[in-house]
Amino acid sequence: MQFSRMHLAVGGAAALVVAVGASIVLGNLPGGGGAGAGADDAALLYNDGRALPADFADTNPSLVERIHAELETRYGITADQLYDEDARPDGYRVVLTLDQALQDAAEETSGEAGVVAVEPGTGAVLCYYGAEAETGADLVGSAAPHPSSSVFDMITAATALESGASIDSWWSDDDTDVTLAEAVQQNRDGAMDTMAGEYGADTVLATANGMGLTAMADADGTLRDLAAGDYDGLDPAGLGTYPVPVVDMAGVYATIAAGGEYAETHLVDAVLDSGDAEIGAEQDIRTNQAIAETTAQDLQFIGLGEADAMEDRDFFGIGADFHGSTTQSWYVGAIPQLSVAAWANGSAAADGGMPLWRNVIDTAIETKGYEAERLPGASGAGEDLTDGIEDDGSMDPDGEYCQAHPDDAACAPSQSPSEAESSSEAEETSEEPEPEPTTSSEPEPEPTTSLPEETTSEECTSWPFC
Repeated sequence: MQFSRMHLAVGGAAALVVAVGASIVLGNLPGGGGAGAGADDAALLYNDGRALPADFADTNPSLVERIHAELETRYGITADQLYDEDARPDGYRVVLTLDQALQDAAEETSGEAGVVAVEPGTGAVLCYYGAEAETGADLVGSAAPHPSSSVFDMITAATALESGASIDSWWSDDDTDVTLAEAVQQNRDGAMDTMAGEYGADTVLATANGMGLTAMADADGTLRDLAAGDYDGLDPAGLGTYPVPVVDMAGVYATIAAGGEYAETHLVDAVLDSGDAEIGAEQDIRTNQAIAETTAQDLQFIGLGEADAMEDRDFFGIGADFHGSTTQSWYVGAIPQLSVAAWANGSAAADGGMPLWRNVIDTAIETKGYEAERLPGASGAGEDLTDGIEDDGSMDPDGEYCQAHPDDAACAPSQSPSEAESSSEAEETSEEPEPEPTTSSEPEPEPTTSLPEETTSEECTSWPFC
């Protein structure tokens, strides 16, 4: 198995997330009236009130099932209560979060591939396409997860940053030492495994779940429920080899784009009754500060993309390939207003995940009028840790860390026990010997037995007794 990464890098200022609530959406439905005014007579509607295509349920059956499950969980409404022109003309109509322009762009994807877009700060899913009509399976949901390769590294890095490390902290990568930022940017699998091993699979996966990852399949294909703390069979070494849902990775990067604020991904924006009145939800969308704002800021900085790649627009993301029986390609990244996860397999992965990602992002910028916004740059938080660089806890004086920090006391050459003992013995016997008596070039005077005379004011003529 081999990994490779396409990484793009730059700097910038803070992200502004635009959250559009249900009342605003409904107020902008065709006709310009109040809640639900001008909405089409159909069970499922785009976020502007227009009806989904008549064959939508046939081409996207798993997505429709997901919508129905959310309706029952959040509203207590079942599919047989929804509008039907003949059977239930007074049934409920559902305004979805799906944006028609973005959904149409997503469905231009061909082959074994899929793409999901999530709005940072709200969790609204603006497009969701898993090529189900073409492949017979929803390739972006939890039923068909995929090895995340290096796009998972952002989660491991978030765990280290949350635990007090800085982006300049040092980690062992096989025969060299690298910083946290370098480990992510350069796809240093050894350093990422060292990092994950330092904190343990439970801690990394708890961070992942907090950021929006709901499930991960183990090596045997058993899907583990991360929200329930089911981490069995998941080893910290090689977390990027375990399959995860594409929709969840879009949510994880949306959390990073939103300054660390998690918002539950969802497809239902509002439910209308027969009189166009909005029905209140029994369960609100869950939100919380999953990671510190400084952690999100540093992750954005690590993944910053080249300004000229998107018309002088700041974005961050990670691209990666997973080489198994076929090549699977990912690109997951965000601008401040939108997070997109794209995945492709086999022949569809020939150009990587970036073209799928760009198609949705470019459509969103054009149709939704997203302004270019600067990302903030590195926070400077955390410590430049050195734990884990050497297995025995010592520092390699010739390693990368010590070359960068030559004055660090930990970088002083260590002594073996025998060398230390010899040094100690030498110190104990290192007292200076008494100096040898010196001889004068002039002869010493003969000893005398007479006492010296007392000095007087008269001139002395008996040297050396004056």
